[in-house]
Amino acid sequence: MAVSNLQAKSRLAFLALLCLAAVSASANAQTLTSLTPGRKLAPDVLEVIPPGIDYGDTFQGPIDLELVGENSDLAWVPNYVSESETLLKKASDVVFRGDAYGLQFAFKPVRMMETILPGEDGQAKSAIVWYLLYRVRNVGGDLRPTPEADPFGNQVFGQPTKAASTWVRFMPRFRLRTLGANSRTYLDPVLPSVKAAIAAKERVGQPIFDSIEMQRQKIELSTEAETHDYWGVATWVNVDPRTDFFRIEVSGLTNAQRLVLDEGRTKYLQKTLVLHFTRPGDTVNELEDVIRYGIPAIDDAVRQKYVLDQFGLQDRLDHMWIYQ
Repeated sequence: MAVSNLQAKSRLAFLALLCLAAVSASANAQTLTSLTPGRKLAPDVLEVIPPGIDYGDTFQGPIDLELVGENSDLAWVPNYVSESETLLKKASDVVFRGDAYGLQFAFKPVRMMETILPGEDGQAKSAIVWYLLYRVRNVGGDLRPTPEADPFGNQVFGQPTKAASTWVRFMPRFRLRTLGANSRTYLDPVLPSVKAAIAAKERVGQPIFDSIEMQRQKIELSTEAETHDYWGVATWVNVDPRTDFFRIEVSGLTNAQRLVLDEGRTKYLQKTLVLHFTRPGDTVNELEDVIRYGIPAIDDAVRQKYVLDQFGLQDRLDHMWIYQ
């Protein structure tokens, strides 16, 4: 019994020291990153994706509101006004309009590192973390729907005008999806100690935010005179080492969305950036494998088709925008 109690006390002491070290490392690394100049990155180190907005993102629809399908008994033909003035007609083929903004997204290819994390049983265990270091900028170029009158005095919308928000929010959601026979989706957990280790390793010269901290930042407008960079990191733990092909989905870079009716209910599909990656490697010496951004060009047509099939594509695309 005495030996059991001693082991229990030793285990608790070890976990307490582990947590204290993680908090201390996080604070020290964040302070170091904030106070010391970072490395000057070469222009081609970061892959830069311009804001993913276009004119079509300033409106949604036409779409019938849910009440149309649920209240068909409200249909009637008035005697003294046009039928278009009735509730059901006004709720049919509705078009929603609004400003659309987008952020520039730059990133370094996915990397891996080994660290110690608490397991489900509370025991500290070795884990492989995959991470994506990124930077966002508000470079302007917002689109605003602008009404104008046609020759008959009706309000119509032509080309949207350019606008620039003083600041916007980035509400990130990162998902890593492995492809092929071992397909699985991994979410981005908040790991303060891992973020601190990444900050110390990457040395960008500014604070690095996790996905929760990033939501609190006002992404201020960058101009030629003054640039505002916001660095963040997304992490995934113990990704299947058999993974050869995967994609990362980034939501929140734009407020653009699509409304669709699904069995009478409105669904809101967010415009999402999809990044494609390949990882030629195996389960041996996982940390030595190099992860490459994009879909490689292969001379052998059969092999090229095999790779494209893993991503569900007909042609090579390093990144694309989808609604989901």
